[in-house]
Amino acid sequence: MTRLGPMTHTALTCSLLAGSALAAPGAHADDPSWNGRYAITFHTDQKTGTSMAAGQPETPYTASYQFTTDCSSGTCEAKSVDGPAPKDNVAPTVSLQWTGTQWEKARDWRWDCLMPDRTIIYDQAHTVTTYVPQPDGSLTGSIATTIDAGACKGTVIIPVTARPA
Repeated sequence: MTRLGPMTHTALTCSLLAGSALAAPGAHADDPSWNGRYAITFHTDQKTGTSMAAGQPETPYTASYQFTTDCSSGTCEAKSVDGPAPKDNVAPTVSLQWTGTQWEKARDWRWDCLMPDRTIIYDQAHTVTTYVPQPDGSLTGSIATTIDAGACKGTVIIPVTARPA
């Protein structure tokens, strides 16, 4: 069994905190609700990209989150109200915006770059997380990260799925 690396934990937490969004069954542009408990799976074993981090083997990870949606401001926003504790280098709350076709969150943060000697260097990164509602009530998407500089410079794309728990 491959141990989850620090990079994955950061990516996963960032994903959750930067944009892990889940829609309720049947969510679409006319009714973009995302309410209830969902299991989010980070398919880190399927990650791709140009960063050396994309080639580091990892095991998929699933975490459970409770979400609520508020559209009272005219823009629908989904927030996590319960889930795993985040790492120090990511925001402690999850909030995503409905774009009309998907839940999305973009953010800047620090990527945990796992070096060959097992030390970690933090590199500036930008992540866009998206989730697209599917007819069966699940969502599919990705955590697309661009690491701006440093040893892990490049891209890492991690597929994600969300299912009602």
